[in-house]
Amino acid sequence: MQQDELWIGTMLEGRARWVAVRTTDTVEEARKRHGLSPVAAAALGRAMTGTLILASSLKGDESVTLRILGDGPLQGVVSVGNALGEVRGYVREPWVELPLKPNGKLDVATAVGAGELAVSRSLQNGEVYTGMVPLVSGEVAEDLVHYLLSSEQIPSAMLLGVLVEKDYHVAGAGGFLMQPLPGAKDEDIQVLEDVLGQLKVGISELAAESRGIDEMLGHLLGELPYQVLERRSVGFSCTCSKDRLGDSLVSLGREELEDLISDGKAEMICHFCNEHYLFSKEDLEVLRERAER
Repeated sequence: MQQDELWIGTMLEGRARWVAVRTTDTVEEARKRHGLSPVAAAALGRAMTGTLILASSLKGDESVTLRILGDGPLQGVVSVGNALGEVRGYVREPWVELPLKPNGKLDVATAVGAGELAVSRSLQNGEVYTGMVPLVSGEVAEDLVHYLLSSEQIPSAMLLGVLVEKDYHVAGAGGFLMQPLPGAKDEDIQVLEDVLGQLKVGISELAAESRGIDEMLGHLLGELPYQVLERRSVGFSCTCSKDRLGDSLVSLGREELEDLISDGKAEMICHFCNEHYLFSKEDLEVLRERAER
């Protein structure tokens, strides 16, 4: 069985960098956890895949947070990924239904709407850098390319796609990034543009039909030689726990906890993974004692 993976490499004799990722199982996990409609699954899947691509250049416990702040019916998309290949995310409105576009594709742009894209990088020294740009299309890949050029001065080409079947399961999801490196020539840029121009199927179909990333790369790059520098597994992973959510309850203060204790219990739900945590009356009394201290 093919596993979700992310590969990093170079081509054009080291004058260009590429990142290829398969996220089919990762996006399907998110779809099931959040009960997403097809267009919501496509939007969140593209965002999570793009987040993993951005995080591929990070180190150690560094992470990147992607926030798509659009005025469409999804009401916003959030995704967080790290250098270990772990990613999680959610949409504010999980069940959105829209007509298909004339070409039969899911209308992610309308679901996202107009607004802003914010990308925050959390570095090992504790500093957080955030760049924000207007959404140019709502299709996610184009918006991330615009962000990379505007905020980080990195010209890039990116593909992101999610294929959702009629029974709502995710049949294919993946992404591909190409960037010229210092020393790249004008003709190298043309080669990169030609690579995308010759594709006859979408990246989501390639992720669904290919037996591995090496086969995906064969379709994407054709006869163009490439080198693989790193391979890493990727997957849906959340950092939530009952202890962490308990800390959030403590921060509410003694009076709020008294109200919850009078109710006899409290339930908290993690936005990112939809995990439910039940706090009994006894749990809440312990948290109240912590709040008093």
